[in-house]
Amino acid sequence: MQEIDPIPLWLVLLLSVFPQLAAAPIETLLPLKAVGYLGYKRISRKNVLDSPRRLEILSFIKTNPGLHFRELLREMSLTRGTLGYHVERLQSAGLLKAVKRKGRIHYFATGSPYSAEKEALIIAMGNDTLRGIITQISLNRGAHTEELAEESGLSKATVYTHVKYLERQGIVTSEREGRYVRYTLTDDYFRILAEYTHNRSPEPARVPAENTG
Repeated sequence: MQEIDPIPLWLVLLLSVFPQLAAAPIETLLPLKAVGYLGYKRISRKNVLDSPRRLEILSFIKTNPGLHFRELLREMSLTRGTLGYHVERLQSAGLLKAVKRKGRIHYFATGSPYSAEKEALIIAMGNDTLRGIITQISLNRGAHTEELAEESGLSKATVYTHVKYLERQGIVTSEREGRYVRYTLTDDYFRILAEYTHNRSPEPARVPAENTG
């Protein structure tokens, strides 16, 4: 049976005054909750998981750490407004940690057993292109931009942009060899990658979320 969240008092009162709003999507009305005098229930860390949907979102992120918002939107089959509202509540309650990379916000459960370095690797490995570059560098114990471009089928300019991002994250380091620049994994990330690949299958399978509507 599909569970339906209870209609908050503030929304009932609002619709009684402005019945024409009944035709509007519920997500467009959520920002109006800020009018506290309407008497909606205050969400805190103690009761934030009383909502089965928020509990589902948090559990999904724990199982699939590092996903960004659009990935969560696709994987969980929720509307943008519904997902955004519940993610915001989880963050406000201190249960979700947001990490910004390459213009996207990636989510981890607060208290997850990942160091900042491992979070950076998890995020990078979630990107198909970055994962391919990291894997090739690791398997060959280093590679030039030209080699990475040939293997991936990408342009040298595109590969260069990606390896420079990985270098800024501290995942790879560069060393000039004549007219070429050779990229290798740093010692720390070589070890972290070995642990990551040992604990995960070659093609990580995400745990599907139950569609609660």
